[in-house]
Amino acid sequence: MKKTIFIFALAMIFAPQFQLMAQSKWETRTGKVTFKSKTPIEEFSSTNHQAASILKVDGDKKTLAFQVIMRSFKFEKALMEEHFNEKYVHSEKYPSAKFVGEIEKNVNFSKPGIYKGINIKGNLSLHGVTKPLTILADIEVKENREIKGISTFAIIPEDYNITVPKLVSEKISKNIFVTVDVVYKPSK
Repeated sequence: MKKTIFIFALAMIFAPQFQLMAQSKWETRTGKVTFKSKTPIEEFSSTNHQAASILKVDGDKKTLAFQVIMRSFKFEKALMEEHFNEKYVHSEKYPSAKFVGEIEKNVNFSKPGIYKGINIKGNLSLHGVTKPLTILADIEVKENREIKGISTFAIIPEDYNITVPKLVSEKISKNIFVTVDVVYKPSK
């Protein structure tokens, strides 16, 4: 009887850890993506709160996939939003941006902790162009099994065939800084 109670008590203590280790997929549909352009003449930014992402752990392989609907970026001025969608990213023809990558460093998703400067190497598809991209991210594995990730990186619009007219080229920076801030919840 004492042995049965002891085994039951151990099972209750370690059950959450075993359940966490079995979890192999997390997701969000409310990821926040912000981009910013800053020049001496003008500064602007836009935010999208509808980025969808999946984080999958399969043994040592840790993959990440993002999709951002371009029309979901919101600007301070309606005219900026219109120009962004119609003249720059051509949202009707290229409705989304996608990133698929692999987390390169060892992150233990079964144990709460903070991991800084994690390389995520993959491909970014934007405006009909796919290019390799490596970003640095900070990842936090929380006690409640949620995973928080944040990263800031730069992209060059012309690398993705996004043409900035000469008339406004001094108002838009050559490097656009993108910040991704997500909280993943375990998939059900």
